[in-house]
Order: sequence, then structure tokens, then C-alpha cells
Amino acid sequence: MNGFIAVHCGAGYHSDLLKKEYQKTCYAACRKAVHALKAGGNAVDAVEKAIIELENSSLTNAGYGSNLSWEGSVECDASIMNGQTLHFGACGAVSNVWNPITLAKHLCLRQCESLSLGRVPPCILTGQGAKTWAERMGLEIVDNKKMISARAFRNYKHCKRKLKKYSLQNDIKFSPLDTVGAICVDSNGIVAAGASSGGVSLKHEGRVGQAASFGSGVWAMISRDGIKPSVAACTSGCGEHLIRTQLAKNTAESLLGPSPVIGLDKCLKENFLESPFLWDVQERFGGSLALTFNPQVGEGELLWGHTTKTMCIGYMSTESSKPKCVISYLPPKVESGYKAVVSGVPFKVTLQPNPVLQWEIKTEVNLNGSH
Repeated sequence: MNGFIAVHCGAGYHSDLLKKEYQKTCYAACRKAVHALKAGGNAVDAVEKAIIELENSSLTNAGYGSNLSWEGSVECDASIMNGQTLHFGACGAVSNVWNPITLAKHLCLRQCESLSLGRVPPCILTGQGAKTWAERMGLEIVDNKKMISARAFRNYKHCKRKLKKYSLQNDIKFSPLDTVGAICVDSNGIVAAGASSGGVSLKHEGRVGQAASFGSGVWAMISRDGIKPSVAACTSGCGEHLIRTQLAKNTAESLLGPSPVIGLDKCLKENFLESPFLWDVQERFGGSLALTFNPQVGEGELLWGHTTKTMCIGYMSTESSKPKCVISYLPPKVESGYKAVVSGVPFKVTLQPNPVLQWEIKTEVNLNGSH
């Protein structure tokens, strides 16, 4: 199957010293997703495979190597959304699950299941309940200490020292924001989005961020009428800011107009930087990675925007020989948290024959609960 994948290693600050490492991480994630597509997987499968690669990297704040909580433990958030069925699965503040994105995918896929006694399949699970459910599904469960990287532990100690010295509890300037995410469109025209995060450093136990919140961390929706484009988006930054502004949903919907670039720029300004829901926040940290796709011609645009110093993005088509990586910077002398920068690139996907008909058939089957 053909398709196009894009990933990010977070909106925050990416050291020039680690630039090559971030690039390698993005390249590896893109290649894993492309391999999944070429093996017959769909957009949801590709997003999961890309994020697994990002979670397994000690460089990112997701899965292994996540920021540590106040008590020094790893608690992860993750979500995935299928733009075809509009189903959403997420886990929050979960420990011991090696790849939280796989848990989120399982929850998403099981939304059609019929349970006895009129019960409804959960779409979001947190804490111990999420871990127990993951065990039942046969997912890899590890000791919490195995989730802690040397880099994350050093940052934890650094933040604790800063807190004692300056009393700067929950100051996100001292917390890496390299949350990860991925978006994809496959040759059936299906779009999907996923996100995974370890949250802010020294967070309170049980805290859930945007990566597990509906409309805040991810959003995906296929074209239902053949006129509006298909869209997908994932976000990064300060979770509380992203939750209060539902930035993923607003980002995706901002791409439905005649100019996606202008739409995203306007969204970051009006729905984030100038949002009435952030009236009490001085510095507003966030970023979005998004795509818009026209299923009639197989063409789309990949876009990204952020108010942080940097944002690291990778992307690749199944029809290209190698991935590309961009580290986007705010303009010089522009202070982070107050202005946004937006950019993007076009892409193409060779579609399967009659993809719209396939969407309609698959959607009808899924909604009836068949597999």
C-alpha cells in the first residue's frame, strides 16, 4: 500500500548538539511506518509503528525515557484516532506498559465490540486500570525502572535542585517538551493521527495531558463528501494549554479552508495565542503537525506551526527513497510563547482504484461491528 507519513519529536527546544540524533530518530520512525504500509498495513498501523520507534528512543519524552513524576516514576499518556471510523483510543497516567501507543491503538480498534449486559467498550483508560487492561491484551509489561533512561533521571535530579534553589515548581522551561506524534494518509485515502507523551517533569502522580485528551492531542477525519479534504493533526507543548484550547481539533478544522497555511497561522493566533481559555497564561507553548489531503487528485499538504523555540519534524512517502527531517525555528529575537511560525511542504499519494467506494464499504462494516 502507498501512503505518506509525518512525525515529530516535539515542540520545545532541540539542542544543536543533538540535531543529528533527532534526525536519525525521525528517519527511523518514518522508515518503520513506510515498511508497515508496504507490508499491507493502513494509516493507523503506520502511525502506531512510527510512534513505537519514537517511544523506544531515549531522546524523546514518550515511553522509555519519559519525564519523571514528582515521586520519580514514569506515567505515560498516548492516543490514536482513525479518521475513517472516527474512533479514538487513549491511555493516561499509565505505568509499566512498554509502548503506550499500542495500548491506545487496541482501545481504538475495540470500539466496535459488542459487550454483554449492554456494556460499552472503553475508549480511555488511566492508571492501574489501563495497565490491567494492557496485561489482558497481552501487551509488554515491564518494571517501572526499565522505563527510566539515564537522561530522564539526570533531568529529574536537575529539576529537583532547581526547585529547591528557586522554588520554581511546574515551570515548564525546565521540562523537555519532546512529546511525539505522527500523522498518515494511506492509498485508500484513510487518515490517522497519534500522540505519546511522558508529560511535564515533576508532574503530580495521576496527571493526564493532551496526548490522552479527546480533541487536544490528536484529530483525524476523512473527506465524507469528496469536496472537503481529509485532515489529520497532532500536537505538542504544554498539555494544560493544549487541553484548554483543544488545539488538535482546531488545527485540523483550520485546514478545511481555501488556504491551509493561512488557516493554520490564524488558528495558532486566534485559538491558541489569543485564546480566551488561556487568559491567565502569559507564555503559551504549543505546536501542531497536520496534513490536508484531496482524495480526488491524490495531493496534499503537510504543515507545522509552533510557538516554542523549535519543532522537529520528519516525513516520507512510500514512493520516495529516503525520509526528510526539518528542525523548524522561531525567527531570531522572537520570544517563545508569544508568536508562532508556520511552514509546510506539498506531497502526493498514488491512490487505490475507487478509494471513496472502499471507504463507504469499510465504514459501513465497521459501524455494524464486523471485523
